[in-house]
Amino acid sequence: MTYVRPHHRRDGTYVKGHHRRTRPRAAQPYATPPRATGRRAPAVRPRAVSTGPTTYVAPYSRADGTYVRGHHRSISPRTVAVAAGGGGGFLLFILVLLALAGGPDDDSKKPADTKPSHSTSAPAGQHL
Repeated sequence: MTYVRPHHRRDGTYVKGHHRRTRPRAAQPYATPPRATGRRAPAVRPRAVSTGPTTYVAPYSRADGTYVRGHHRSISPRTVAVAAGGGGGFLLFILVLLALAGGPDDDSKKPADTKPSHSTSAPAGQHL
């Protein structure tokens, strides 16, 4: 008999270590009911069903040295809205406020070749 080490199946169920037969059993003329051994079968954990959009997370190592396998992670509705362009409402709000306020001052429409006036607090030729 071959010994099988304890492990987790792909569906998440835990399998205890056990001995497995190396040869198949002889053909049975009829199906016999399984014998009661007093052990309970491991509980099957239900897999989490994703109802929304997901993203793939690449495998990585944490700071404490734990390795994390690559997996799919669900995305929050807020993240989806920002990625889809729904987060631009604030910019629209600012533009509407600027339009209602009258836009920029008339001072900004001066010709570009005008020189700024000197400060009256500092004498000419001295820079602060």
